Amino acid sequence: MLLFLTMLDSEADRSKFVQLYHKYRHFLWYLARERLQDEHLAEDAVQETFLALTRHMSKIGSVESAATRNFLATTVKNKATDLWRKTQGISEIEELPQTQESDAAGGDLLDQYLKQENYERILQAIRQLDEIYRIVFEYKYLHELSDQEIAELLGVTSKVVNVRIFRARKKLQNLLREEG
Repeated sequence: MLLFLTMLDSEADRSKFVQLYHKYRHFLWYLARERLQDEHLAEDAVQETFLALTRHMSKIGSVESAATRNFLATTVKNKATDLWRKTQGISEIEELPQTQESDAAGGDLLDQYLKQENYERILQAIRQLDEIYRIVFEYKYLHELSDQEIAELLGVTSKVVNVRIFRARKKLQNLLREEG
């Protein structure tokens, strides 16, 4: 933990980091172990999560908030998945956009739902997304990270992030269209 503290500029960030570390380290380890089924790899995923946190302390509000817990949980799951891929010899293949045309017939259905404040239906649809799309969507809209910040967390290019967000929006629109 001492190494991480040296990476932070202000005393306030260091204090918040220590609180986060003590509050969430066991929870994060549990999540990583569930995903990896290996205690040592789980510890590596937690350490990588806290390393990533040092670069994104400005995005963290209250130590106790659900948003903070969700941010850390999403990050550790992602780091665990990356470690699993490395141990399996699987590399991330960059995705290419299928088509970036807007749906001319119905406009952007997601924007329509947001304007109508139909949040519960959107949340249910988001939960149905594949993890690869749900994660970028959560980082982008829940945690308000930029594409570049998301790319750094996921270890992919910002173009891949942009494509995943685009595809997530299209999938959400299709799910919402199917529901009603």
